[in-house]
Amino acid sequence: MEPARRRHGDRGAARADRPAGGRRGDGVHRGARRAARCAQPAHGPRGAPGRARAPLPRAARHLPGAHHGRDAHRRGGRLLGRGALVPAGRGPAAAAGEPGDGGPGPGRRLPGRREARGAGPVRRRRATAGLLALAVLTGCAGTPGAPAPASPAPATPADPVRIAVGPTGQTAVLAHVYAGRLREAGFDARVVETGTGRADYLAALERGDVDLVADYSGNLYLHLRGRAPVGSATPAPTGSAGPSPTPTPEDGGLAEDLSELLGLGEERADDDDVLSGVRDVLPEGLRALEPAPAENTVAVVVTRATAVEHELDDLEDLGPVCDELALGTDLDFAGRSYGPEGLEDAYECVPGRFVPFGDQEELVDALLGDRVQAAAVFTASPAIEDNALVVLADPLNNFVPQRVVPVGAEELPDAAVDVVDGVSAQIDTDDLVLMTRMTTARDPYTPEEAARYWLEGGDDT
Repeated sequence: MEPARRRHGDRGAARADRPAGGRRGDGVHRGARRAARCAQPAHGPRGAPGRARAPLPRAARHLPGAHHGRDAHRRGGRLLGRGALVPAGRGPAAAAGEPGDGGPGPGRRLPGRREARGAGPVRRRRATAGLLALAVLTGCAGTPGAPAPASPAPATPADPVRIAVGPTGQTAVLAHVYAGRLREAGFDARVVETGTGRADYLAALERGDVDLVADYSGNLYLHLRGRAPVGSATPAPTGSAGPSPTPTPEDGGLAEDLSELLGLGEERADDDDVLSGVRDVLPEGLRALEPAPAENTVAVVVTRATAVEHELDDLEDLGPVCDELALGTDLDFAGRSYGPEGLEDAYECVPGRFVPFGDQEELVDALLGDRVQAAAVFTASPAIEDNALVVLADPLNNFVPQRVVPVGAEELPDAAVDVVDGVSAQIDTDDLVLMTRMTTARDPYTPEEAARYWLEGGDDT
C-alpha cells in the first residue's frame, strides 16, 4: 500500500501574487504598495493543508513478522501520542494527539517537531497586540465607512462526525482510521465509547449520539435477526477493558440455517447475500456503506506438512480424510450450524474427534505440536501468517461470511461517506492482521497508535 504523502505548503506561493513594485520614486503609488502589503498573510492557519505532519519514528515503521519477537511491535510506538476517547454526546473536540492531525499527545512531543520555549497565553496576547499596532501604523486596519470583508466559509461542517469504537479491537482501530481520514478531509471527527456490544452502538446510532461504526456483515445480520453472533472476531486490545462480546439472545446459538433466514432455500449464503440482508434489516435511519474487501470469518487451517501429505487445498479435499484427523475448535464450535453438522452436510467431513480449546493460542500450539491436525480459527489471525498455516478454501460457503462493513446514519454528509468508502476500498484482510498483531502483542499499541501507523503508511514498509 502506498504510504501517505506529506503535504508541504508552498511558502512562496503567496509572494508570487504580490504586485510589482519597488522603492519610493519607482512610479508605484504608496497606497498601492500599502494595499499589497496588507494583502499578504503572515502565515497560514494552524493545521492548514500546507502544514507538514510530523513523521512517525523510524522504529515504528518496522513491521513485525514471524521471525521477530513480540516485544518488537512497540519499539517505535512508545513515542506516539495517545488520544483520549470522548464519551458519546459530551466532551470537548478531538484532542490534537489523535491520529491524523499530526499533533503530539498529552505531555509528549513527536520526533522532528520543536515547540517554542516559553510560548503561552501571555506571549500570544503580546504578539496579537503587536500585530494590531502594526496594522494601524501601516494603514492595514481599514478606513472608516469601508464595507467589512466577507467572512470565509467554514472549513469544516458545524456538527462533528462521531464514530463508535464497535464490537472488537479491530473495529476500534478502524474507528480511529476513519477519524484520521475525515480530519484530513476537513471534518471534525471524534471517536467515542458507546457501550459494550452491538445493541449499545445500534441504539446510539438510532438516538443520534454517534454517526458511524464498523462491524462484520455476518454477525451484524445475525444480531439484527435476533440470533447470536459467531464469537468475538478478535480480542480486545491487551491491557484495556475493550468492548465485550455481544450478549447472547435467549434463543441461543447461531441461526439453524443462515440461508433460510435470507430466504435462499437450499442455496448457501455468500458475501453478497449477507450484505444485501444487512441492508434489508437495518433500522430506519441507518445505512450500510460500501464494504471493505477485508473479512474475518472462521476457516479450517492445517500445517503445510499436513496439506502436502493429504493434498489439501479446500474443504472438499478434506472430506475423504477427515476421519483420520482431530479438529481443534473454540468452545462454541460444536453447537454452531457450521460446526460438525455443517461440515458433514456440506463436505461429508466427520473428524475423528473434536478437541475444544478456550484460548486460540493454545489451539494453535496444539496444531503445531500435532495434537490436532486441523483447527478452526479466524482468517485475520496473525497466527496464520506467523506459522505459514494453510487456509482451506470454503467453496460451498459453510462458514458465515464476515466482511467489514461501516454502518452510518442516513444524515451522514455525502462528502463524509465518500471518505469512508475510500478507506474501505483500501482495507483488506492483511490490514486486519496487522491491526490485530499490533493491539494484541505483549507490549501492545493502542487503537489510536495502530491507526496512526496505518495512516502514515506503516503497513507498506
